[in-house]
Amino acid sequence: IRDLVRFRGLGDVYKRQEWYLALSDGRWGWLAEAQGRFYLTFAHAVNVPIPTPESLRAGSTVNLGDQGLWSVAEVSEGAFASAEGEIPWMVDLGASYRFADLSGPNGAFATLDYSEDPPLFFTGREIPFEDLKLKASTSGPPPVPKVRAQNLPCPQCGAPLPLRAPDETQHVVCAACNSLLDASEGRLAFLKSLQQPNARMFIPLGAQGQLGGVPLTCIGYLLRSCTIEGERYPWGEYLMMDNRHGFRWLVESDGHWSVAEAVPLGEIRRVGRNIAYKGKAYKPFQHSDAVVDGVYGEFYWKVEQGERVRVAEFVNAPVSLAEEVQRQPGGGEEVNWSKSTYLEGTEVWKAFQLKGTPPPADGIAPHQPNPHWKTARQLGLWMVAAFALLVVVLGYEVVTHREKLLFQQEFNLAERIAAAPPATGAPPEILFVSKPIRIEDGTKNFALTLSAPVNNNWIGVEGALVNEATGASEVFQVTSSYYTGSDEDGPWTEGNRKETVYLSSVPPGDYVMRLAAVWDGPVPPAPTFNVELRMGIVRWTYGFLAALVLAVFPVLGWLRALSFEGRRWQESMYTTTGLPSGDDD
Repeated sequence: IRDLVRFRGLGDVYKRQEWYLALSDGRWGWLAEAQGRFYLTFAHAVNVPIPTPESLRAGSTVNLGDQGLWSVAEVSEGAFASAEGEIPWMVDLGASYRFADLSGPNGAFATLDYSEDPPLFFTGREIPFEDLKLKASTSGPPPVPKVRAQNLPCPQCGAPLPLRAPDETQHVVCAACNSLLDASEGRLAFLKSLQQPNARMFIPLGAQGQLGGVPLTCIGYLLRSCTIEGERYPWGEYLMMDNRHGFRWLVESDGHWSVAEAVPLGEIRRVGRNIAYKGKAYKPFQHSDAVVDGVYGEFYWKVEQGERVRVAEFVNAPVSLAEEVQRQPGGGEEVNWSKSTYLEGTEVWKAFQLKGTPPPADGIAPHQPNPHWKTARQLGLWMVAAFALLVVVLGYEVVTHREKLLFQQEFNLAERIAAAPPATGAPPEILFVSKPIRIEDGTKNFALTLSAPVNNNWIGVEGALVNEATGASEVFQVTSSYYTGSDEDGPWTEGNRKETVYLSSVPPGDYVMRLAAVWDGPVPPAPTFNVELRMGIVRWTYGFLAALVLAVFPVLGWLRALSFEGRRWQESMYTTTGLPSGDDD
């Protein structure tokens, strides 16, 4: 590390430190740090004209020829605040110049520096601090000084005011008198008194905890809100500092919690109305102006009450992506993306060892995980396994239940009546007895089928399958009927000349069938009827009913999950297809 330049955005929006590096292979580069994030860049030539800063818009893309296509994250103006060491130009403290920060895929980062003509182009990437493997030097301070918390008196009321990130803090609010103080010059300067709204802070300032194995300290709290269709929706944001002075946010809204971290603009890709990030699609959920209503604690930028940014939210539960577009003092513009991951309140309470229990969550958060999908998937897997077992059982039945015809005979009613006419006025009833039927397998079922050439009439058989040795019987009844006609809707038919009934299995042995034919009127509707008995019948109806029963619970699980999604998207400005509500396009 050869040089140090302290850089501030115009209006002290934020502070950035840059070190000029001499590498052992003869290259010279720059290491920049802002809000706990580190970027290593090197100067590169561009084979196309570099666009002017006036032509760049935050969120747009710029083509730099052989240097590729870049997303414009910020267009602004900065000023040199301090410098030390060997710097390759004459530093004019307080002088300002235009710049544009660019973002590319896979963590790529670049800067267009308009302090010279032609402009300079630096490109590199964001890197974890640990990857730098920096060692302390006897020639100067370490690159990221770890300043301990300082207690400074409030210039308004004299109350001690702890600064937990004094090297980063720009604005701080005194908890005793609600004075907004400037801390950018290493001392506290009074700016104005704030009329703070009542804030429901669950995590006190200074509280320490650990999330995902990262130690965190709560140093600030923002009360923000948006107004949609005349209704105000507030939420709270807790600024957390990690042990290397990096920052992340914990967000609470109606009892729902999220942990938010910055996402490089270059990782975001627009696909129609949706957003693609790391191979996943995110649907638009809502957009609005977010306003800062209350400021508590310390912050790494000069936050103000009434500060307003344009926010658009995209959802793929349990993650949401938020785009914040902010216009800076002096005409600059910046686009920031953040990724919020849903947290249960119990995780927050455990992480910070908070007393009591978290308040119950109200409603459904945009990126709240659907609790019914897991159950629906489990039931679906269970159904697949049960279906597989059912297929195996039916397959076994098909293989083992080879259908066999045991008996078939045509019975002549006309001959029987001619031989023995029924008594006058007596109901017609003719009894038939079959020849013996040998049944050797006592595990298979039966199907008995009656067929008769009836027309606009019916004939029935009441019978029994009787064991000749024991007298045990299996009783059955079957009817053959067929009717035709016509009405205003046209011709119609009803009934079936061929009907089947199913009988349970019976013990092995010799059996006879006793059949009593019945009908309406003195004359049988058909001269003959036919009866056949088959054994080893596969009942596909039972398999179908079993399949329906198996599908009931998974279907109910999926319906519950879909109902949850429907209630989630009822709160959205968009439909589930990503179209604005009411849009017919």
